[in-house]
Amino acid sequence: MQKIVENRKNIFNENGELTFGGWSKSSLFEYNKEVHPAENKITESDSYFISNSEMAFYLSAEITGSDINLKVILCDYKTGEIVRDTVSKRMLLDPVKLPVEDTVGELNYKDKRVALTITNTVDGKYLKCDFIDFANIKNLFVKLFLKNTDGDNMNMVSPFEKNKTCFYFKRFAENYLATGVVRFGGIDYDINEENSLVYFAKCRYLLSRHRKFQMLSGSADIGGHKLTINLASKVGTNRSGSENCYFVDDKLVKIGRTKVVGDDKSVTGKWSFETPDGSLQLEFEPIETEKGYLACKCDRTTFVVGNLNGYLETDDFRLNLKDKIFHMIFTNL
Repeated sequence: MQKIVENRKNIFNENGELTFGGWSKSSLFEYNKEVHPAENKITESDSYFISNSEMAFYLSAEITGSDINLKVILCDYKTGEIVRDTVSKRMLLDPVKLPVEDTVGELNYKDKRVALTITNTVDGKYLKCDFIDFANIKNLFVKLFLKNTDGDNMNMVSPFEKNKTCFYFKRFAENYLATGVVRFGGIDYDINEENSLVYFAKCRYLLSRHRKFQMLSGSADIGGHKLTINLASKVGTNRSGSENCYFVDDKLVKIGRTKVVGDDKSVTGKWSFETPDGSLQLEFEPIETEKGYLACKCDRTTFVVGNLNGYLETDDFRLNLKDKIFHMIFTNL
């Protein structure tokens, strides 16, 4: 049964245990990790996706204890090229931290090849990245402002019945407008409020064991309406609510149980998504170009770009999708 939380709530009790599960349309869950008995074992990640009709840019910063892992992907829809690079380091002497709050704090990372700064403010997020010899091809420069706008966002927590110190917490927000530039070598991709589609995913977790995870996500314009999708595999006990949802014009539509069919061992295979009541039927097919499939592997994460077809409907509307570009992410948590 979906359990919506409507009051502000600490994620952990005084013993550092997660004693509830559920979801909310706003940021009501207080991530009070300082009381958790295994704070240094918690994995924290912030991921950003910015796209327009020409390109998509994806950045993920993941930290566990003193280990940092950066994944950066750039996909050119017109040329059919996708390039990526990663950074994995143990920062024992000078550990890097992700901001605790979404409206304040800063991530700073710098080495011989990469300088990355992400600054959270009340108005939005400033993202700047200089990446020398990105993918051993050309320099990558990114300077973006993600303006915060009004709208719903998905927040959920899942407990683990056998271990109350294990948990999965996620926030998925798409109520941003981007401005700035993504520059790869001599090519500039201009990003503005009229052409940008954005989502931000914040994930914090400590699991009882490693597990495979897949997610269908992305945004598209459907008949003048902005559609953003977040459909992901189960993590923890989600009887009180999974993270599955989509947004239409910044309004959240929650989804319950979803039948998913696909092969996570093959980046070339199709995936289908269907709810028992028939209100959602989608099929994802990876895009194949003359240079191969529009997919890449970053460390233990595989990123696949594809066409999404099908429909979403409620009592108020029906959205039909025809060859809309979305993506799937396959990783190990």
